[in-house]
Amino acid sequence: MEVNLKRKDDALRHIVLSGHTQYQQPEITSCRHAGEVVPVGPYEVMAGGTMYLQSQDLQRADVLVPLTDEWARLLRNGHRYDVLPAILPDFGGVPKNWRNFLCGKVLPLLEEGKKVLAFCTAGHGRTGTFLASLIAILETREQTPDPIKAVWERYCDEAVETLAQAEGIFAIRGEELPDEHYQRTLRYGQVLIPRNDES
Repeated sequence: MEVNLKRKDDALRHIVLSGHTQYQQPEITSCRHAGEVVPVGPYEVMAGGTMYLQSQDLQRADVLVPLTDEWARLLRNGHRYDVLPAILPDFGGVPKNWRNFLCGKVLPLLEEGKKVLAFCTAGHGRTGTFLASLIAILETREQTPDPIKAVWERYCDEAVETLAQAEGIFAIRGEELPDEHYQRTLRYGQVLIPRNDES
C-alpha cells in the first residue's frame, strides 16, 4: 500500500491511496460504533471505532480525526481524505495542550459546518474522551454539569474508560472530578465495568 501525503496546513492532510487491503477485526463488545451522530453544544460530531467503521462510513465525513494509529485499513483506493490526527494513548489520558488542540483545530472545523468523524479502536475510551471534552468546552456547567454522564446518555455508557481520561475532561473546565463515583468505576489503565447501577 502506498500513501501519498500532501500538506494542507500544519495539521490537516489530504491522503490518497493507490492500493487497499481490507482486514476484519474480532468483535469484543456489544456496541457497534460506526459513525453515530452525537450532539456537542450547537454542533454534531460523528463517532466510531475502527473495529466497526467501514470505508463508506468515512466517506460521510469531511474530516477524519483518528484517535488511534490503527486506522489506515479503513482508507479506500482512490478516495481523498482530510485527516486531523489526534492520537491518544489507549487507556491513557489527554496531553497538556488538549484544550488548545480542540479549540484551535477542531472547533473551527465545526464552525465551518464540516462533518467531523472522530474514532479510536472500539469507539469507547478515546472517542468518549473526545466527545466529553468538546461538551466540556461548548456547554456551560449549568447546561451540562457532567460531560461524561452526557456522553453516556447521548452516545454510549461504555464511553470514557479511565480515571486519567475523566480527569482530563474535567480539567478542561478547571475542575476536579465531581464525586467519588468515578473513583469507584474508573482506574488508571484499567477498565471496570458496571456504571449503570450507580448514578
